Amino acid sequence: MLANIAFFCFAGVKYLPFIATTALSTYLVGRVIGKIYENADLQIAECNEQAEKKQIRQLAKRKAKRALLVGLFIVVGLLAVCKYTAFVLKNLNGVLTAFDLPQISTFNMILPIGISFYTFMAIGYVLDIYWKRYKAESNFLSYAVFVSYFPHVVQGPIDRYNEFKAQTEHGVRLSYKNITYGAQLAIWGFFKKLVIADRIGVLVDTVLGDWQQYGGAHLFLTFAVYSIQIYADFSGCIDIVSGVSEMFGIKLRKNFNHPYFSKTMGEFWRRWHISLQEWFKDYIYYPVSVSRFVKGGKKKLKAKGKKRAEELFASCFPVLVVWLITGIWHGAAWKFVAWGLFHASLLIGSQVFAPLFDKINKLFKINTDNFGWRLWQMVRTFVLCCIGRIFFRADGLMVSLSMIKHMLLLPNIPSLFDNTINLGLDASNMQFAVFSILVLWAIDMLQEKMSLRQELSKQNIVFRWIIIFAAIFAIIIFGTYGPEYNASSFIYEQF
Repeated sequence: MLANIAFFCFAGVKYLPFIATTALSTYLVGRVIGKIYENADLQIAECNEQAEKKQIRQLAKRKAKRALLVGLFIVVGLLAVCKYTAFVLKNLNGVLTAFDLPQISTFNMILPIGISFYTFMAIGYVLDIYWKRYKAESNFLSYAVFVSYFPHVVQGPIDRYNEFKAQTEHGVRLSYKNITYGAQLAIWGFFKKLVIADRIGVLVDTVLGDWQQYGGAHLFLTFAVYSIQIYADFSGCIDIVSGVSEMFGIKLRKNFNHPYFSKTMGEFWRRWHISLQEWFKDYIYYPVSVSRFVKGGKKKLKAKGKKRAEELFASCFPVLVVWLITGIWHGAAWKFVAWGLFHASLLIGSQVFAPLFDKINKLFKINTDNFGWRLWQMVRTFVLCCIGRIFFRADGLMVSLSMIKHMLLLPNIPSLFDNTINLGLDASNMQFAVFSILVLWAIDMLQEKMSLRQELSKQNIVFRWIIIFAAIFAIIIFGTYGPEYNASSFIYEQF
């Protein structure tokens, strides 16, 4: 806990009241809900009538729900005020301007470090208590350590309290294996960040900083490079924090599983930012799926005999809600809403048109069980992902639409072979960028088949240290850092 507090003090003491409010309010709400259920269980134990037991359970549920709503109002309200006040006021002023009405004074809110991540972890905790997945924590220190645990607070992963507590409640022993495995993972993370992400980030910033001067082909290629940059940057950070945490003896949730090997967008989102997708599945998708609105919609469609429409509504509406919230969660801007809706349309479209695609494959006798088809699926998924990155990386929604128009109308493919065009990297850096990306691809391929850290531990000591020193010196020699370099923060830190 002292280490967590020290981390926040270094980041900025002004952030401490925000996370303290979130931790204390959700802890107290959890205790209240837990006490309500305990009292209900005692009353039920003394009852013999089933109707009376049912009545006690319903009353306890209503009381617990009121307490839950108070807790959610506090933590979600804190997140909304800090993250979305400026966005709401800006759009409101736009409406007021259209009607020649006076403007509302705007101001800059503090955006506490990691608030998007620790808020979701706190919400997950109180919902799990409310749904009786586990009992409320009585030790505030144990819960506060979880919410403020500094390795995962900046960019995740989004952990669950029961999994975290299981590793810490009896203390954590010092382990040579944990230290070595954790250090190896952290080194690989630094390689991704400093050698790959920050190097190719120079190319991305150069082109997108003046994108009108480049052909559409260059622009799309840049977004392909950006897709690799954000993967190396984000997964690199997760490897660093997971490695540091593993050195302490605490394993964080897995957050990446080589997403660019995915064959569909659904599979991609099961492999990318896994902890966030699982959080949305458990706390948004499933509750929406069983909500009164969805049940009512299904009932109406069933009464009309529209079975296919009933199935699609039940599966697609929750997806739309999840991705709308996912977009808003990533940032207070319309471009993130568009990005979320873009991915929702892809996931919904894959369900709607699945029978049509199957018929086309049968009609043209396309063999879908071979390497060529799987490769096509991976390329298609990567391209769709790159298109989505346009909304994600552009300076605004209108800029992203202008970029798409530019790529379609002015591709200028021959310019790709013009060596005089400035891409921000000289020839040697460009060559090393390509080489390092191939290394990343090769390591990911091997990790799909085996645990490289376990395999490395089986090798003799000379070979092990050759590999480890090679990685360390690659970071030292080829890493993008130093006195003349502006240190790049992690991309997902802003979310």
